[in-house]
Amino acid sequence: MSGHYDDVYAVYHEHFPISRKPRRCGACGETIAAGHRYARVGAIVDGHASTIVRCLRCQTIHEHLRTLGDGDMWPDERLDCGEEYRGHWGHDPPDHIAALAFATPDEVQVACAKPRGTT
Repeated sequence: MSGHYDDVYAVYHEHFPISRKPRRCGACGETIAAGHRYARVGAIVDGHASTIVRCLRCQTIHEHLRTLGDGDMWPDERLDCGEEYRGHWGHDPPDHIAALAFATPDEVQVACAKPRGTT
């Protein structure tokens, strides 16, 4: 879920386009349907550029994890750290985050809808 990083993002940009074609989430591997909003993240760390696509479920979880900790932790971009929420943070996730595990992609589009940049 998170990790301590010595490197700092030189660039970190998220935008939230609507998919024109099916895409695969870089975190959970599920298909992002055409017509669904998703997160596209561009980053440069240590001179290396990368891009990741996340479905709104994984993006919402990533945003939630960024609010935890003491400011020196950042969630793995692919949510691939091998940690279990309760084991890492000492408590269960909030209900709205836990509910995402059982939501359909269409339900996630509604549940995670909020004003976002659309570039």
